[in-house]
Amino acid sequence: MSELGNIHDTFFRETMSHKEVAADFLANYLPAKVLKHIQLDTLTITKDSFVSEKQAEHYSDLLYQVMLSTGLPGFVYFLFEHKSYPDRFVVLQLLRYIIEIWELYLKQQPRAKTLPLIIPIIVYHGKPKGQAIRLSDLVDIPDPELSAYVPDFDLAFYDFSPDTDEAIKGAILNQLFLICLQAKNTPEDVRKIWEIIALVSQMDENATSMHWIQFIFRYLSLNMDIEKGVVHDLVKENVPRDKEGKIMTIAEQWKQEGEIRGLQKGRVEGRVEGRVEGRVEGRQAILQRLVTKRFGQNILDSHFQERLHKATPEQLDLWAEKLLDAKSIDEVFKDN
Repeated sequence: MSELGNIHDTFFRETMSHKEVAADFLANYLPAKVLKHIQLDTLTITKDSFVSEKQAEHYSDLLYQVMLSTGLPGFVYFLFEHKSYPDRFVVLQLLRYIIEIWELYLKQQPRAKTLPLIIPIIVYHGKPKGQAIRLSDLVDIPDPELSAYVPDFDLAFYDFSPDTDEAIKGAILNQLFLICLQAKNTPEDVRKIWEIIALVSQMDENATSMHWIQFIFRYLSLNMDIEKGVVHDLVKENVPRDKEGKIMTIAEQWKQEGEIRGLQKGRVEGRVEGRVEGRVEGRQAILQRLVTKRFGQNILDSHFQERLHKATPEQLDLWAEKLLDAKSIDEVFKDN
């Protein structure tokens, strides 16, 4: 999976794997005629994933089991599409995953006489607007009388592209999650940051809320091209003084993590335009500067200097990512 895909995958999984957030999303976006058949308080996440390694760069998924109004189990399947453009044939991929879910169910319930209901949901957040396309829209049917031979099903498709008509709804965490998905498509849009900070200012200062705020700022710093000073000013203007301190501390990470984001995307200081050697050397220089800033002067001994000098662009990207959370220099350069 590419670095960009990994960022979005982590953001989606860390957020929607909390059943309270998933339940809030369903409560605000599924039609009432569907919701009345689902007991949202029974949502239970499974460990199963059906996206292949080949598709993992562009898709993530989560499967929830839920009790239906009949007392029988069913499933809600989230397919998170983080391509930069909509995939016309994604419903074909979705059908494959639905079949795999049923096959897994039959392995686990060998005496079952029926299959459980699966409600498939696609969450799309590319740049151009997207729309739901059913299988019947894709199959060339010469006569309506032959449509009975085409497998077809409804899917819940939610478009959170920048120009979507979909409203942002739900509790604060759900709104923050969805606005962040939109914001990454317009990385210089200060208005989106203002919306996010306005929501953040309404959150409590308990440990759970501060974890979420830090997590959200981390995602934004890796996807937005907005200067630290602008973020600083927005926090000062919109966050109450009694909350400003802790949130400002988190916002202070913007500059360092923004530099790492630039490093990972190749927008680095000292780059010689058009030369691979210059780009790599620029990445090495920034990574060395950030490591020194994080762990102290002269921390890079000759062994680490040699590893930096011989590193591939992929290794530099990996070390830059590890630097965000590493507690020591050894954790940064530790081989997996």
